[in-house]
Amino acid sequence: MSTKNQNVKIAFEKEQACDFFSLLKERVYDFVNTHQIGPKAQFKGHLKTLFFIALALSGYLTLTLAPLNKWAFMSLFGAYGFMVAISVMNISHDALHGSYFHKSQFNRALGFFGDIFGPSSFFWRKEHTLDHHIFTNINQHDADLSTTTLLRLCPHQNLKKIHRFQVFYAPFLYCINLIHWIFVSDYKRLIKVYFLNNKKLPKPSIFELLMIFFFKAAHIVLFIVIPIKTHAFSTGFIIGSYVLFLAMMGLTLTTIFQLAHIVENVTFPLPNVDGKIMNTFAKHQLATTSNFGIDSRAVRFLFGGLSFQVEHHLFPHLYHGYLHLISPIVKKTAEEFGIPYYHQPSLWIAIKSHITTLKRLGSPHKYPNTIDPMNLKPHTL
Repeated sequence: MSTKNQNVKIAFEKEQACDFFSLLKERVYDFVNTHQIGPKAQFKGHLKTLFFIALALSGYLTLTLAPLNKWAFMSLFGAYGFMVAISVMNISHDALHGSYFHKSQFNRALGFFGDIFGPSSFFWRKEHTLDHHIFTNINQHDADLSTTTLLRLCPHQNLKKIHRFQVFYAPFLYCINLIHWIFVSDYKRLIKVYFLNNKKLPKPSIFELLMIFFFKAAHIVLFIVIPIKTHAFSTGFIIGSYVLFLAMMGLTLTTIFQLAHIVENVTFPLPNVDGKIMNTFAKHQLATTSNFGIDSRAVRFLFGGLSFQVEHHLFPHLYHGYLHLISPIVKKTAEEFGIPYYHQPSLWIAIKSHITTLKRLGSPHKYPNTIDPMNLKPHTL
């Protein structure tokens, strides 16, 4: 897509009276009010948050204070990456969407939980809650599709020869995604804002800027300096273990987020020359999003409602603990209007579907190189 088309303002068709989303909102809000379940976190949600904070804290104390041999230390550091990833999904994700507390300043404070582990949440809030949630699966408008040219995550992106191997090297890129975010992307964004006068990125307030550097420094102290001080292992070994920690965290976070949009069946719509998407916002979300493992309590508990991405994209300000309760309402209403409701039966089937999608997107036979994406119809994988 050309730069000109990239800068076109995207617009969706207007919702008509008594259309799908108006009826769905009426049914969902009636259910929420009748059962007095939200929309923000309540007692069970607070207990779950305390559990994951305790999990992250106890894991860190064990990592730094327990008398571990070097290989036990490395293994625990790697496992801790998974523990932290699921903790962030359950806590920071809701807070940054404003779906945990009623007051925005409390949500922002809780959102900093993820910053402790390296990546800044300031720019991510805009890229995720606005760019991704509004322009889902729209090439060069959804920030999640434009991670690296080494990955082809959309049929409207140029196909390179290397993409035929992306299914094999994608896990490695997922592993280094967080490392790049912490040590490269955050600083590049700051340079763009303060030195290149980039107007597309939000400019941090003095407080937010101080928080970015505070948590960056705290992260290095907590996960490199303190382990060096508390263990007799070499500095190189501890840094290597730290890299494993970030790799496991990055692999977990990136994979789970990919399972909602880079899977089979979902579409990758394109705007017309005027920037119009020929669908309403709500129908666009159902066309571009897929759930997974919705009947698994373990999946629901571990991944902070991210297995119910359809409901999350329609009601992002609803606490994730309620998404499984409104899922039958969303599915039934979608069926009444003849709208597809995509979901993969399990986590493992969703992973297989993601792998299949990466293969197809890397194949010149399935999705050849695109010359003029503006003339293409929406693709379904």
